[in-house]
Amino acid sequence: MAQFHEHRQSPQWKKARSAAKIVGACQEVVDSTDGEIKYLWMDTVCIKQDNQTELSTVINSMYRLYRDAEVCYVYLHDFLSTEEQTLGQSDWFTRGWTLQELLAPPTVNFFDKEWEYLGERWDLKEQLSSLTGIDPDYLTDVRFASISARMSWMAGRKTTVPEDTAYCLLGLFDVNMPLLYGEGKERAFLRLQEEIMKYSDDRTLFVWKKEDQRPVGTTCGSTKVDEASQKHLDVHTETTRRTSTVLYNTGLLANSPDCFRSTGHYRPYDDSQNTKPYQMTNKGIAIDLRLWFLRDGNRLLEDRFIAALDCHDHYNEHVGIYLEKIGEGCWSRIWPEKIVRLKEPHQGELQSLYVKKRGPTLKLTLVRSSVNSSYDTDSPAGKERLERLHHFLRSKGLTHQIEDDLLRTDSVSME
Repeated sequence: MAQFHEHRQSPQWKKARSAAKIVGACQEVVDSTDGEIKYLWMDTVCIKQDNQTELSTVINSMYRLYRDAEVCYVYLHDFLSTEEQTLGQSDWFTRGWTLQELLAPPTVNFFDKEWEYLGERWDLKEQLSSLTGIDPDYLTDVRFASISARMSWMAGRKTTVPEDTAYCLLGLFDVNMPLLYGEGKERAFLRLQEEIMKYSDDRTLFVWKKEDQRPVGTTCGSTKVDEASQKHLDVHTETTRRTSTVLYNTGLLANSPDCFRSTGHYRPYDDSQNTKPYQMTNKGIAIDLRLWFLRDGNRLLEDRFIAALDCHDHYNEHVGIYLEKIGEGCWSRIWPEKIVRLKEPHQGELQSLYVKKRGPTLKLTLVRSSVNSSYDTDSPAGKERLERLHHFLRSKGLTHQIEDDLLRTDSVSME
């Protein structure tokens, strides 16, 4: 606090971008605690961003810093209580790093940009819960929140650096790991989930789904190709085309917290401690799951199953996901946009599996120039096309999920 008073009058200080935040926080400490609090930690000035070692140390211990603090001040620089604004308009509620500021400290006081006091976290719990999707009880104690619930709180939040989407969650899951900036958002989030698996047997980690996906082979409808569509589809003829989009993600682990957006209400079984542990291996995630065969009417779908997870929702309905056998003891997840509700989860056959932790994510855009164009799979041309499609998917490490709609396409493009 002494250095603060010494530098407060300098011209450079007054021009500092975060001067209002720093001055206001120090003044609030002096006024509200009567000098009882001697130290103030602030991310704006207390982290050397250019020192990788210090940055890694601080990020891995930041949740603990908030948790052990006497009080945390939330300064909403873009919200003024005297204007016609709602609290949710502040970008503080859309940032990834602010999640731990909300949840870790024992006391959280909110202030607007003029440092007018708005209230303490518990006083604002209903409003905060509505804005964040966090149950009011978890605002002060996250220990009993499931993994999928905690992940869902991060859904939709943004970070300036892609990898920070994972790194800002370290404290929330009480794990540590090295920071590898440059590894990419998905790789960082994958490592985070692997660390969580080492310390938790909560299988809601696997209860996620890809949003805005369609089942394999469904169509998006017929459209007149205008200039913008021609550029997107790389076509140059004025014709009516039908397009289909197929998305593959064959891993058991998610590639983003956004995948948990709609699954935060799932909880692990009360007796889940009786299940065998699961772990990472070089063949995938070794895990015991109960399986049911999939049927299409009276036809048994070869090598495709529903796998029950030891989780349930508010209505005590249990949850499952779709798996496909891709080798002896080896499995992958299919149809990641779907989750299955199960009423009798214990009736499936318990099997020991190796499930791929992550599969290739590939978006196939299929274009056909005529609604009626098709290939007869019994004809030589149809058989040849079917084999080419199988070869194409295998070359990309994909399972052979080829539906009839794929056989009626003129071109296949990848993103």
